[in-house]
Amino acid sequence: MARVGRLSGALLVETAMSGEAAWFLVGDTKVPCDWAAAGFQRPPDRDAKIDRYVRLVPTGSPALAAPTLQLFIDGEPAVRLVADRLLVARNGAVSDRLWRLIFGEDETLPGGARCKTDDVDARWLAEMPAHVWDVIRDAVLKCA
Repeated sequence: MARVGRLSGALLVETAMSGEAAWFLVGDTKVPCDWAAAGFQRPPDRDAKIDRYVRLVPTGSPALAAPTLQLFIDGEPAVRLVADRLLVARNGAVSDRLWRLIFGEDETLPGGARCKTDDVDARWLAEMPAHVWDVIRDAVLKCA
């Protein structure tokens, strides 16, 4: 099972590959990141529009901060799914609107309504056909 959280505005995916823990950064960070404090070597510079994710090298004890998504798939398929579903193609950034939608947050309410749990079962995100998600994505990302 892969788990997904946030790290400096990007997504941090913890998954298993060949029976070992693996960590990936999906998308581009939006604020500076203290990589050492997060438990990783600084990843190489990349264009997140082209290289949507990068495997991170742990140097400490990385951990996901709540809230997290739980995907019941592992390895690179999980990482690709996260990139396909949650990144904005034109700039390689994580869509905060889509992230809030998945967690049931409502930015129109004072303080925003929030999902009652820190770990959200998101298996539906993997099971939903891509063309259906594309309709949702387009509606959520549409500028008013």
